[in-house]
Amino acid sequence: MNDLEFKNNSKKGLKLDVSELEFKTFGKTILSGNINFTILPNEIIGLLGPSGSGKSTLLKSCCGLIKPSHGNILLNSKSLYQNISDLRNKIGYVPQDDIIHQDLTVEKAVYYSAKLRLPNTYPDEKIKALSSKVISQVGLQERANLKIKKLSGGQRKRASIAVELLSEPSLLFLDEPTSGQDPQLEESLMKLFKDIANLGTTIIITTHAMASIEMLDLVIIIQSGSMVYFGKPVDLLEFFDTKSYEGVFKNLAKEKKEFWQKKYVASDHFKKYVANRKRMSF
Repeated sequence: MNDLEFKNNSKKGLKLDVSELEFKTFGKTILSGNINFTILPNEIIGLLGPSGSGKSTLLKSCCGLIKPSHGNILLNSKSLYQNISDLRNKIGYVPQDDIIHQDLTVEKAVYYSAKLRLPNTYPDEKIKALSSKVISQVGLQERANLKIKKLSGGQRKRASIAVELLSEPSLLFLDEPTSGQDPQLEESLMKLFKDIANLGTTIIITTHAMASIEMLDLVIIIQSGSMVYFGKPVDLLEFFDTKSYEGVFKNLAKEKKEFWQKKYVASDHFKKYVANRKRMSF
């Protein structure tokens, strides 16, 4: 995909602008205020960084779960937190821990979730049709009559994603969706995210996994609460002076965040993926 073009899709997407994001709690700084990036509709973006770097806090701030201490989060130029009631239904969030009811079948779990989320006037036959649609979309149609507790970890994650797809979100945030998965299942989930994005949803995920990193459109690297990289996955190797993706975190730890921030701001990646994209209108 051209960096300044939107993917073709059947619904209008959302452009996410994050500026000077800061988050403090009990006197501790979790996000340092230099978080600046723009995500275009229908992209798949990875939030990467060491444990405790602030990835989940950033994810929750961007999807409306926790209000940042300072900074702006805009969806198509509208403030997320000033318009949260209007924008919330355009956002989906799948936490790291599955919260879907374990003793229900996939079909029942998705159906009851739809009953809770949709208006009371929504016809039952349409609810069943929508439930079947999202179950098929995540590839669980052959597991629809199995209880959630009998699914594999990857299948349970797919069921959780199906629930979020009921509202057809324009933005879908996933916290460590591939955690604990083997490389084959990780790749399978990443292909699922690609399919969802191609249907009109922007995907933003936190992850430690590197095996399928090239399936992401762009990656954001967070170190100690600061953004030290935003760009193409393939360019990580040159930027962090390593021959493998596994070496990125190893080299990242060799220098403090100020070193990487300075290097990034002086790079062409900053101009292309931060400065230029910030000026785009949508």
